[in-house]
Amino acid sequence: MLRFACVAFLMLACEFALGQDKVSPIVSYDITCTFQLTFYPDSTSTVPKTESFFLFINQEQSLFKSQNRYLQDSAISASVDGADRHNLIAFLQQHRTDFDFNIVKHGCNAIQTTDRVYHDYFSYTETQGHLQWALTPDTATVAGYPAQRATTEFGGRTWEAWFTEAVPVSEGPYKFCGLPGMIIRLTDSKKQYNFVLNGLKQSRREMRNTTPLKVTKTDKRTFFRKRDEYRANPIGVAEQSGVVFTSGRSEVAQRVQQKIKSDNNPIEFFTH
Repeated sequence: MLRFACVAFLMLACEFALGQDKVSPIVSYDITCTFQLTFYPDSTSTVPKTESFFLFINQEQSLFKSQNRYLQDSAISASVDGADRHNLIAFLQQHRTDFDFNIVKHGCNAIQTTDRVYHDYFSYTETQGHLQWALTPDTATVAGYPAQRATTEFGGRTWEAWFTEAVPVSEGPYKFCGLPGMIIRLTDSKKQYNFVLNGLKQSRREMRNTTPLKVTKTDKRTFFRKRDEYRANPIGVAEQSGVVFTSGRSEVAQRVQQKIKSDNNPIEFFTH
C-alpha cells in the first residue's frame, strides 16, 4: 500500500512540476478568508474530520482551495528548479488533503473547477444559475458578524447558508455565491459538511497560477463519470497509467478498495 501511495505522489509531483509555466501571470488578491470544514467522508462513521481552506478574492475573481493543497502547490512550484525529490514527496505526504480541487469564480455564473482523478487533471465549468437561493427572515450573529439565513439545493444536498452584508462581497466557500454578502457559515441539512469562517484579512497577496499545464477540458458529467470509474477499479486505472505491481497486487487492491469504501460521502453528487 505504501509503495502504491508513493508512486501516486511521485507521479502527481512530476506531472504538476513539468506542467508549471514559469512565466505564468501573477494574480493579486485583496482579501484572504480562512474557512474550517468539519465533515464526514464516511457516512457510517461518527468521527468527523477537519480541514482548512483559503478563499482569495479580488475585484475580478476568487480562488478557493484547501490550505494543504495550497501548501502542496507552493512546494511543487518551488521544486521546478531542482529541489530534492525525496523531501518533496515527504512534504506532500505530510500535507495530504481530501480535496484536490481549485475553484475559480469570475462571478457566480462563471465558475471553473480543476480537479484530479488519480493523477489526471480535468477542468469543467458549472452550469449558469446552479444556485437558486431562498432568503429567510432568520437572523443571528455568526463568526462575530450579523448574519441572515438562506437555503438552496445543490449537488444532491440541501444547504443552509448564513451570510453577512457587513462584508459586501457576493462570495462564499466551495461553489457557493450569489447572496447579498459573504457566506460565513454553510451547512448541509444532514450536517455532514459544515464550513465556518474563522479569519478574514484585507491585504494584498500575489500568487502565480499553479494549475498544471496538462489539463483535460471536459464537462461536469464526464468528470464525475471518470471519478466513478476510478473508484470502481483503482488498481486497473493505476496499471493503465504505468504502475507495475511486482508482488502483493491483490493485497494492495483490497486495501485500496477498503479505503474507497470508507470514503463514500463526497461533498457533491452529480444529480443531472
